[in-house]
Amino acid sequence: MSLNDHIHQLTREHLALVDGALVSKPPLLAELRAACRSNLGAIGGGSGGAGMIVNSKAVKIENDIKAEALNEHFEMTGKEYQGTLVELITSWAAIQSPEWQDYLERTTLNWIDKIREMLEAKRPPWRPSIPCPACGKRFHGPEREPCIGVNYWDDENETIAPPSTWTAECDGCGAEWNGDNLRWLRAAADTPKADVAEVA
Repeated sequence: MSLNDHIHQLTREHLALVDGALVSKPPLLAELRAACRSNLGAIGGGSGGAGMIVNSKAVKIENDIKAEALNEHFEMTGKEYQGTLVELITSWAAIQSPEWQDYLERTTLNWIDKIREMLEAKRPPWRPSIPCPACGKRFHGPEREPCIGVNYWDDENETIAPPSTWTAECDGCGAEWNGDNLRWLRAAADTPKADVAEVA
């Protein structure tokens, strides 16, 4: 694939082969942006504390891409870039230098691989930093990971599952809960409805 193909996948809707069929996919940078506000593919969950879900792995990939793209622009032009990341990457389609085309082709392919790897990773449980209602512990193990893991994702439909189907487990004491027994989660997490579906 060429630099233009890579730019297209990163910045525009594109066709991708999924289970033997061509399907329309959103721009990879848009998927990455959306993943920054979820725990999609985040190793060990990823939470900005008790409330909003934040995927630190996606945020790091996005920040690395931004920094690298701005650096490449400065190296090519000697000027700082003032527009959006999508505009910057799109502008690379007009580059005439074969050396820069080859270099940016490898760079954008590397970004595509990193984004896809993160997007296709199985979603781990959401790990809010709240105490377990059974044992009272918030963290466990030598790495001091949050105890509570909430399985909230519907892998088959690629969406948040209905809260009544969620399950949770404490890795510290082994206590388990399901939809009807998860009412404590919303109150304990003090999470705005926009960030995590309410457990009724």
